[in-house]
Amino acid sequence: MKCPFCLTDNGCALDDSQTCWCFNVTVPDDMVALIPSQQKGSVCVCLQCIEFYSTDKLGFLKAFSFD
Repeated sequence: MKCPFCLTDNGCALDDSQTCWCFNVTVPDDMVALIPSQQKGSVCVCLQCIEFYSTDKLGFLKAFSFD
């Protein structure tokens, strides 16, 4: 599965098991709001994008053309 932002493999484990690393990570609500509506609830944001957003929200928004 690909991250909806950077489009790299997000390491989702749901294909192989019933759990995923993302179950233990909080994705900021305002970041979730940026996911295209047709993908909400069916994609995992990668850990690198979550960390980027959490540490440099403005940089993230600019890098992915949300500014």
